[in-house]
Amino acid sequence: MNAATLALVCACHLVGANSGEQVTVYRDDWGVPHIYADTPAGGAFGLGYAQAEDRLEDIYFAVRTGLGRMAEAYGPDWVDQDYIMRLCRNEEVMREAWPKCPPELVQFARAFHAGIEAYIAEHPDRVPKSALPLEPWMFGTVGRAMILRWPLGTIQDDLENREREHVLMRSNEWSVSPARTADHRAILLADPHMTWDGLAVLYEARVHAGDLHMCGFFLIGTPIMGYGHNQHVGWANTTGGPDTADVYKLTVRKKPGLIPVYEYLYDGQWRPMKLVFNRIEVKDSKPVGRPALYTHLGPLVSAPEGDVAYAAACPYFDATRLFEQFYKMNLAKNSQEIYDALAMLEYNEQNVMFADTQGTIAYVRNGRTPIRPDGYDWNAPVPGDSSATAWKGIHPLADLVQIFNPPTGYMQNCNISPAAMMHDSPLVRDKYPPYIFNVYSWEQGPRGLRATQLLREDGKVTEDAALRYATDVYDLLAQAWQQALRDALGVPGLERPDAPEFAAATQAILSWDGQFTPEAQQTVLLKSWREKLEHREEFAPLAKKQPLSSEAQRELVKTLAQAWDEVRQRYGRWDVAWGEVYRLGRGGQFAPAPGTDFGDRKDEYNYSETLFDVESKPDASDDKRYLAYNGTCSPILMFFGPDGVESYSCVMWGQSGDPESPHYMDQGRELYSKRKLKPTYWRKEDLLQHVASQHTFTLPDISDETAPTDKGQPAAR
Repeated sequence: MNAATLALVCACHLVGANSGEQVTVYRDDWGVPHIYADTPAGGAFGLGYAQAEDRLEDIYFAVRTGLGRMAEAYGPDWVDQDYIMRLCRNEEVMREAWPKCPPELVQFARAFHAGIEAYIAEHPDRVPKSALPLEPWMFGTVGRAMILRWPLGTIQDDLENREREHVLMRSNEWSVSPARTADHRAILLADPHMTWDGLAVLYEARVHAGDLHMCGFFLIGTPIMGYGHNQHVGWANTTGGPDTADVYKLTVRKKPGLIPVYEYLYDGQWRPMKLVFNRIEVKDSKPVGRPALYTHLGPLVSAPEGDVAYAAACPYFDATRLFEQFYKMNLAKNSQEIYDALAMLEYNEQNVMFADTQGTIAYVRNGRTPIRPDGYDWNAPVPGDSSATAWKGIHPLADLVQIFNPPTGYMQNCNISPAAMMHDSPLVRDKYPPYIFNVYSWEQGPRGLRATQLLREDGKVTEDAALRYATDVYDLLAQAWQQALRDALGVPGLERPDAPEFAAATQAILSWDGQFTPEAQQTVLLKSWREKLEHREEFAPLAKKQPLSSEAQRELVKTLAQAWDEVRQRYGRWDVAWGEVYRLGRGGQFAPAPGTDFGDRKDEYNYSETLFDVESKPDASDDKRYLAYNGTCSPILMFFGPDGVESYSCVMWGQSGDPESPHYMDQGRELYSKRKLKPTYWRKEDLLQHVASQHTFTLPDISDETAPTDKGQPAAR
C-alpha cells in the first residue's frame, strides 16, 4: 500500500466521523478497554477517553517528557532530561511537521485529544497538578522521545568508545512457523523488558474502528499501537539493530564579542554554529538557562574544550513520520505490508519480528542507517572537519539484516546477534557491513540460549507449550552449580557446618528443579551464595560445566556456609520462600515475584536471566525485601491461523493507575505472580461473555481545531 492509497483509504474511513458517530467502550473483567466504532477517528476518541480514565496523570507525564517540560512540574532532578529533549528539538520538530501531517492522521490525533478532554470535562477533580494544556500535535513528541533513547545511547557509547551493549531495555521475541506447531498456526511472542516507570509503562487496549483493528500495547499519550496484532498480522521488537548515530570530532574557535560566536572548520572554511538559548522552568526553583550549539552535522554534545568539540549526528533528529509508519503497520494485512511500512525507516533500531495469518514469519534488524564511507572506526568519534566523512545517504531496508520463513521453522531474538537467532542461522556478520550487523561483543545470553533450546527441541509446539515457554523461569546454570556443589561435598576432609539444617540446605539445592518460582525455598539462599562468588576467576570453569580446582571447591562450600548463616540471621530460617523476599507491586499492594535476573555478563558462570525476566532492587520500605522494577512487563503471545488471531497477555501490575481501582494490582496478583496470561477476548463474541462495564459516547465535532499554537509556558490547570 503506497502513501497515496493509504491516504485515500484513511479519508474514506473518516467520512461521517463528525456526524454523531456512536463509540462504545467496553471494559472486560480485567478492566482492559475494548473500543468499538465505525471509523478510526471514533476509535481514537474512545481510546483517548479510556487512557485518561485509567492514566490521566501519566498522559501529562508523557507529554511533558516529549516537550522537555518535566522540571517545571517535578523539580530540578529533571533539568538534564529536559535539556536533552530541547537539544534534540523535539517540540520544535513536531510543531514544524504538524501542518504537513496527512489530514487523516491529524483527524485521528484530534479525536484522541477530544477523548481525553471529554474525560477531563466530566472529571475536573481528577486533573493532576502536573497538567498543562494539551494540543493534538504534542502526542507526536512522545513517540520521538521514546525512539531517541536508542540513538542517544549510541552517541554516548561513541563518546566513551564503549562496546555496544544496549542493555538499558531488553526483551524477548520468538516466532514459530505453522510447520512446527501442533495446530498449524504461526506463533509470535512479544515480551519487552523495560524499567517499570516513565514512558516504558505501556497501556493495553483493543480497538475495532472501521478497517483499523489494534490489540496490544500503546505508549501512554499516543493513539496508535506500538506492538501487538490486528486481524491479520502482528509484530514484536527487542532492543538491538544497526548503528544509527555517530559523533564527529570538530576543530572549533570562538570569536569574541558581546555575544561570542563559535565557528567550526569544515572543508577548509570556518562555519558559524547556531546558538539557541534554552530557558528551563523549574518547580520551586529559579529557571535554568542552558545554551545549545548546532552545526550542519548536528548539535554539540559537549561544551567546547580548547579548539575541540564533538557533534552528534543522527537521522532520527529530524524524523517526523513515526506516527504515519505505525498507522500503516496497524492497517497491514500481511507480513509483506509490515515490511513495506518498515521501509519508511521511521522506527528506531530494533529487532522487529512479525507473523501473519497466512503462516509467514519474518525478521528485520531495523533502523534508519546512514551509508558511511569506508576506512573509519564508526564506534568512536570520527573527524568532522571534512566532507570525506560525510554520510552518503540512508540504507534502504533491503540492505539490512533480514529473513522471511527461516528453514529452521523458528527464530528468536532475546537481544542477541542475528547469528544466534536459530540453529545454523544464515544471518552471519560477514555478509554485512559491521555497522549494519552491529554486534561487537555479546553474541548470545541465557535468555536466548533457553529460548533456542525450547524451540529447537519442540517440533510440534502446542498452545499450552507456547504459554509455558513465554513464562519460563528455568535457570540454565542450575545444573552446573548443582554438579559443582555435589563434587565439592565429596572432597575428603572438607570443612562444613555439622548442623543437620546445613545438610538439609545443601540437599535442597541439589534437588532443586532449576525453577525460580515464588514457592521455591532454596533460591534465596542459592542466589545469596552465588552472588558472593561473583568476579572470581577460579569459578569461571562453571560456565563450560568443567570441574573446579580443589581450592575452588573448598571455597564453594565455605561460602555456602556463610550465606546459609546470613540468610538464617536475616529471615529467621534458611528456607524462606523466594516470593516472600522478592515481590512485585506498587502503592502498598504486593504479590510474590517469579523469575530472576542477577549477575552480569562478565561472570558467565553466574549470570542468570530467566526468560520471564524479573529484576529486583532493595525495597526502600522494607530492608528485608526486594521489589521488582525491571524486566517482563507487558507480554503478548499471538497465534495466527486461517480463522484469524488468538492472543494472550498480561501486565505486571494492573490496567489502572488509581490505587482505589480494583484493577490497580489485580493482574500482578492473579496473573503475573502466577505466571499466567489472560485471553485478550479479541473476538467480540468472546468479549461479550466478560463485559464488566459499557459506556457509549457520541463523537463530537473535531474538524475545527487549528494548527499548533504558541502558548509559551502555560500554567498547569
